[in-house]
Amino acid sequence: MARVRWVGVVVWMLVTPLGAHQPAGLVWTAFQIPEHALPVIDGDLGEWALFALDEALTESDFVDLVAGAPPAAMDLAIRLQVGWSREANSLYIGARVYDDIHQVDRPAGSASTRIFQDDALEVFIDADHSGGQYADFATLDPGEALRITGTQASHFVLAGPHPDGVHFVNYSAAAWYALAQGPYTEAALRYDPATRVTSYEFRLVPFDRVDVYAAFQSDEHTLQAGQVLGFNVEVDDFDSWSELYDAKWSLSGAQGAYRSADRFGDLILAPFEGIFPSGVEAESWGRVKAAVTR
Repeated sequence: MARVRWVGVVVWMLVTPLGAHQPAGLVWTAFQIPEHALPVIDGDLGEWALFALDEALTESDFVDLVAGAPPAAMDLAIRLQVGWSREANSLYIGARVYDDIHQVDRPAGSASTRIFQDDALEVFIDADHSGGQYADFATLDPGEALRITGTQASHFVLAGPHPDGVHFVNYSAAAWYALAQGPYTEAALRYDPATRVTSYEFRLVPFDRVDVYAAFQSDEHTLQAGQVLGFNVEVDDFDSWSELYDAKWSLSGAQGAYRSADRFGDLILAPFEGIFPSGVEAESWGRVKAAVTR
């Protein structure tokens, strides 16, 4: 049975048709965040607790691409929330991942090529929902592959904390689109060894076409309520071996998301309503937010 994630009661017409992403018939919803409630991207997810947690995605929404087995409660737990802002023209992602063994052991300075050897959160975006291959062009000339990798979809990875201080990589080719505190992306994470929970926080401005060399040569996407974006999240879990997955949890449940946007799922941008739990009205958000973040 197809699952649809809604935040509150939302009845509206889609302005973008659903496409052929995977899995067919399954869509998720990003709630709209008002301008005065935008999270600070610092790895502290206290602000996110005031959104509708009952609509958060959990480990039961993910599929293990390695063994296909359901997650064991003592091994892994996931809580993922996705929001969007019209004013900031940004997607916001907040995730908490409990993992009984938190492995971050890649060599220093190797994030660009070996960040996948660490426990990580991977985020995939196809803003214009065009699908198709966007990376891993092994048969092309290296120069041509560099020019077109990541142009029509993006693949970001957050992993750490690591002693070298690098925790965020755009696995597509544009380095300007992978700044932990930049104008188009912000990324932060925190790990609590006492609870074995890693908190991931991410903001990105989406692009329909990304130029490898500069933002001004790229085509920024304008987010609107009712749009459908290609979207996927994967949680990497390494335990005993640094180069052998214990599990790889995928929201879309499809293999090959690292190279083809056809393997992403569908994310609908909901209009603003119902993101606050009962008793927390939008007009009181500033006061509550200040109390939470002090």
